[in-house]
Amino acid sequence: MKVDIHYGRGLMSLRIPRGRIQGIIRPWQDDSQEDNLTVVRRAITERATNSFQDLVAGKRLCLLLDDGTRDEPFEDILGPLLSLLQSSSLVRVLICTGTHNPETPENTMICEFAETAAQRAGISNLEIHAHDCEQDGFVQAGRTARGTEILYNSLTDDIDVFLVVSDVKVHYFAGYSNPIKNFVPGICAYRTAEQNHSLALDEDSTFGVHPWHSDRNGRANPVAEDQFEGMRLIVKDRPVYALVTISAERKIHWARFGPVEEVTGEAFDVTDRKNTHSVRPVERLIVSPGGFPNDASLYIAQRALELTKNAVTDGGEVLFLSACPNGIGEKRTVENFYNRLTAPVGELLESIKSQYKLYSHKPYKFAQMIKRLRRIWVYSEMPDHLLDAAHLYPTHDPQSVVNGWLAERAGANITIVDGANKIALYPAGG
Repeated sequence: MKVDIHYGRGLMSLRIPRGRIQGIIRPWQDDSQEDNLTVVRRAITERATNSFQDLVAGKRLCLLLDDGTRDEPFEDILGPLLSLLQSSSLVRVLICTGTHNPETPENTMICEFAETAAQRAGISNLEIHAHDCEQDGFVQAGRTARGTEILYNSLTDDIDVFLVVSDVKVHYFAGYSNPIKNFVPGICAYRTAEQNHSLALDEDSTFGVHPWHSDRNGRANPVAEDQFEGMRLIVKDRPVYALVTISAERKIHWARFGPVEEVTGEAFDVTDRKNTHSVRPVERLIVSPGGFPNDASLYIAQRALELTKNAVTDGGEVLFLSACPNGIGEKRTVENFYNRLTAPVGELLESIKSQYKLYSHKPYKFAQMIKRLRRIWVYSEMPDHLLDAAHLYPTHDPQSVVNGWLAERAGANITIVDGANKIALYPAGG
């Protein structure tokens, strides 16, 4: 059987006997022929009543957008959304980069989409800025109960109303990608992100758990709770609305518009139904983040391994299909992500627990997975020596890895996860 899997900007194929495939798991696919514009317009029409337009009339509004490391189809989102804001005295667009590089081609493209949509909507009072966690001006809003100092972008200090666009998916330590993350760490200083992300080492900071979850037993997540508290310190009593979407491969399957907590909670429930699965762990697992931009770098792609780790048994093997055309990741991540990953695994785990630095939650979680598996094979554009040094096993022929698995264990099946960046797997019965 030929299985097509996303890799970089295209597809690659593997041949695996049908009887040896435990399952093929992909993000939510639906049969609807509706295009993105139709889905977004309906969401806005259903919830964006005259009361919202009355709310923003004459007000200074900040539109918070996910950055270019996501694959949201902003060209289909911003037109309908900006048409609601014609009566605002100012529309300030902030691209919520967190600690990512603000100056990327993808972020430039988002700016161009926003400018075009504003022109078509007749909005002349538009400002656009990509957040820079080190160079922008910041305001101190206080500290959370866990001690995180909330330093937020001063460009939001004179704002009357917030409107957030967020594509919701499971997040491996913050519960879900969601509108709260557009505030913390989205528009916060490096120091704030570092303090908040240090909580990722806590075992309770995991996917599918968030203070806005409908299940009261699924709300205790240290990272997400800290982010929520930080958002409240930033927002104070100002209104926050959101357009939340659930998408895959740039197709929007679901969208809601309205008060932020209400629509985000709905999005969590739909994500749980459509993009989480209970699986019986196998000894051999194939994982693709879902192609570009989800496999743009090793730093970005790694989350796919965390979200699918429950599908492979201790002592098993993973074949990771991740192009990584940008290599390890941004320069600022190298020291505390990649360089720490090259240390002996035991030493790495102990050193990060005793001295956390931003980005080191990544090698910490990577090392935990490396420690319990026999091998993580990586098919990518990265040089072999970089993978070898990080305790990973480079391969230039993923089919040969699969063939070796098939020959090694006659009865062992393989699970394939494509688009793993938007999926969470739980052990069956767990």
